[in-house]
Amino acid sequence: MANTIYYKKDPEVLGMSNGLTSVFINVLGLSGSRLAVKNYEKNLIIFLLEKDQASVGIGTVGFDICEMPWDIDAFKEQKQFLFHVIDDVLLKNGWNKLSYNPNYDMVANSMEGFRKLLQKMQVEDIDKEAVQEWMECFEEERKDIDKYLVCEIHNVLLTCFGCQVCHD
Repeated sequence: MANTIYYKKDPEVLGMSNGLTSVFINVLGLSGSRLAVKNYEKNLIIFLLEKDQASVGIGTVGFDICEMPWDIDAFKEQKQFLFHVIDDVLLKNGWNKLSYNPNYDMVANSMEGFRKLLQKMQVEDIDKEAVQEWMECFEEERKDIDKYLVCEIHNVLLTCFGCQVCHD
C-alpha cells in the first residue's frame, strides 16, 4: 500500500510509499515542532504527526490538505509557516536526531509536492466540519494535560500516540 496527500480541487496528488511517508512525517515533525510558536502552528504539526503508521496502520494515513486544522483568520500565516517548515526540512535541520539517514532527493521531491498542493489551496476550501471534528477530538483527548507536550528525546510535539520519531 501507499499513502496519498491531496487537494480536493487538484488532480495532482502526492503519493508516497509507506517508508517515505514515515520519513516525510518525521522530518516535518522535527522542523515543525522546533519552529512552531503559535498554537495554530502546533496544531498543524500535531495533525501531521498523527499520521503515524505504527499506530494507525500501514498505508492508511493519506489525507486531503483541506482537512488540516486550519484557522480561517490565520490561514495565510499558517501557509507561510508550513512553507518555512518545508524550507527547514530541505536544510536537513533536525535530521541528526533520526536513527537513519533519509534519502535527500526523495524527501526533497515529496516536500516540493507538498508545497505545490499548499500553494494552490484557498481559505474557502477549508473543510470546516473536518477541522471542527479534529479540534474537538484534540481538546477531549488532552483536557487533563498540557496540549503541547514534546518528546524529551526528539523535541517533537507529542500526539495521542506519543512520539512519531520514537516509533521508528
